[in-house]
Amino acid sequence: MLQTNQSSNDQGDLLRALNEPQRIAVTHVSGPLLVLAGAGSGKTRVITHRIANLILHEDVQPDRILAVTFTNKAAAEMRERVQRRLAGHPFNAWIGTFHSLCLRILRQDGTRIGLAEGFNIYDGDDQRALVKRILKAEGVDRSAGPPRSFLSKISRAKNGMISPAELEKQSYSPEGRQAARIYGLYEQALRRANAVDFDDLLVRTLELFREHEEVAARYASRCEYLLVDEYQDTNRPQYLLVRFLTAAHGNICVVGDEDQSIYRFRGAELRNILEFEQDHPDTTVIRLEQNYRSSDTIIRAASAVIAKNVFRKGKTLWTDNDRGDPVELFCASDDRLEAAWVSQRIQQLADSMPLEEIAVLYRTNAQSRQVEEMLRRDRVPYQIVGSVQFYERKEIKDLLAYLKLAANPSDDIAFRRVVNTPTRGIGATTLSRIDDVARGLGLPLMEAAGHALQQGLLPQRAAGRLQEFLDFVTTRMHVADDQPVADLLERLVEDLDYEEYLEKAFAGQGGDRMENVLSLISAAAEYADEVGGGDLQGFLDRSALVAGADEVGERPGVTLMTIHCAKGLEFPAVFLLGLEEELFPHAMASGSDEDIEEERRLCYVAMTRAMKRLFVSHAAVRRVQGALIPHPPSRFLSEIPTDLIQDVSPVRVPGFFDQTPLGDSGSSGGGSSAARAANRRSTAPPPVVAGPSRASDAEDGYSVGSRVIHPRFGVGQIVNREGKEKHLKLTIHFSDHGQKKILPAYTKLRVES
Repeated sequence: MLQTNQSSNDQGDLLRALNEPQRIAVTHVSGPLLVLAGAGSGKTRVITHRIANLILHEDVQPDRILAVTFTNKAAAEMRERVQRRLAGHPFNAWIGTFHSLCLRILRQDGTRIGLAEGFNIYDGDDQRALVKRILKAEGVDRSAGPPRSFLSKISRAKNGMISPAELEKQSYSPEGRQAARIYGLYEQALRRANAVDFDDLLVRTLELFREHEEVAARYASRCEYLLVDEYQDTNRPQYLLVRFLTAAHGNICVVGDEDQSIYRFRGAELRNILEFEQDHPDTTVIRLEQNYRSSDTIIRAASAVIAKNVFRKGKTLWTDNDRGDPVELFCASDDRLEAAWVSQRIQQLADSMPLEEIAVLYRTNAQSRQVEEMLRRDRVPYQIVGSVQFYERKEIKDLLAYLKLAANPSDDIAFRRVVNTPTRGIGATTLSRIDDVARGLGLPLMEAAGHALQQGLLPQRAAGRLQEFLDFVTTRMHVADDQPVADLLERLVEDLDYEEYLEKAFAGQGGDRMENVLSLISAAAEYADEVGGGDLQGFLDRSALVAGADEVGERPGVTLMTIHCAKGLEFPAVFLLGLEEELFPHAMASGSDEDIEEERRLCYVAMTRAMKRLFVSHAAVRRVQGALIPHPPSRFLSEIPTDLIQDVSPVRVPGFFDQTPLGDSGSSGGGSSAARAANRRSTAPPPVVAGPSRASDAEDGYSVGSRVIHPRFGVGQIVNREGKEKHLKLTIHFSDHGQKKILPAYTKLRVES
């Protein structure tokens, strides 16, 4: 009796700090359980307390409990918190990631599907080396793309449970069929090497379970209780693994939040959590709706945004926290002013909180450049999380190296960086001979390369490729002092076919990296505007100062990151930038309702990172590839109730263009939205300049009434023009994007014939 009372008291201690829904989730014992855990609602506490309760008060053996999550860090934290709760009680439950679980299974039973006990796991470098050998053996031309590009396609196929043969059947292009063939050869090579890659850890475990039902049954029998964290992020293989492991007992508890499902690009399937009750008809559903993180204002604002989504289970978040300050809105005339406001506001906040408690979040990596420059200018320390600083990104350093070599042919570091970037077949043997000449004659590498060609020291094929490179660089040397830097960069990107190179070299990341390149071109155009022209060396000096001053690295300071990197984190103060149509939601996400809902979930995740203060901003004009492009405020701004907003924008912000109305995407009915307030206050009307009235009036072809094709906005019609030559500014109406101001000198604009 004494022991029973003690046990009851222990359970009371275990449950005392929990709210009622949390207690129900922790003490639920039998059958499927779906815990819909809102942002900041204490889901990790529920998982760890549930494991402790099963062991301490339901007499479940620890080794019959399996808990899986997505990162090693999360798994380690979960294990540590459970062990603290058990206070010395024997503990050997399986807690880890899906990949670590599958590795453990394959180590024990992988021989049944042909894996030897000592099979190797290939990491990324091993995979690239293997594919590189296959491509070489098959005589695949380099223009087909680097190994990384093929590996990306292979990984997508594996996570989609698509075999090489199935991929070939689904392919309707030579490139697709080639990728399927390389995929098949890659799989054969892995098996010959008795190796697996990380995707195989999941897929081959499924293969084991499917081909050996007794093995699947044994693991399912052992897995009396299964807990899955972040269930909204599971992909197809993980979903199937869960089904296998719960076949015997059916005691599955999944914890997740469909409103925070933001990894569809990695294969996550939202339907896994939305359809959980269909998969498990006797499911108990518990909603954790009390938020412990954020102020009432932040919760209400974020909830109003996510409520617009249709594909969700639905939750009503609330908090006992103070109402807090309103969401602060700043409508900037351009992206540079937006960044300046962020830096200024951070300095004001620093009087009352450490910089480490402040985060700046953005939709794309390219947005960080302006903020970084302003923070450096104002000597505000910061660090980049999940990325590298703008001027340290490979694509930026490569292009700057070309400019440095054009400005200073004696720069050997720049020469080495670009001589074979993009790949042009100048190999190690050729570079070694150039090095020999440079050392022997005491010359820079650029000049030594010319000597090597004159002296016939290189094979004909290598000599031809090197001569092409030298001609490419010297052409830029001759025009470097005569062309605006933005023009020089744009021509460089075009002549290198750099966009195509990025797509092939960085599969799945080419678009983001190209956005960084366009941001660099914008930086060059801004530099020219600021100094009234400016030469190449001046721009390089400015870039070096911005990139090199006060190297903060991992030093404490403000945290800058994309929203995807911020998942699972929290900060007392959060700045959310770039709330504009075509940026957030992103232009790439405009194809379907599902795309927009994913973007809205991303916005919700960003807003709910904030604990006390939330700042949101947008720029009426953002420079894209040198062109000043206006965008209306994001539809997500229109979804925040105006009584939660404090608009701190100037009464009239100087700008270039009127905002394009959101149309049906804003809220309707009485009252004005935050987006409409932004529209009213963000810009002054543009000057009205009469343009040609007939197509024949413009010698450059950009006549009022002419139809043009823009690489991003598609087909449009010129409705006005002002200025001429490099300063020509066109007003173009695009059927899908409304009215835009375009600078033809800084973009590829084609007149329809």
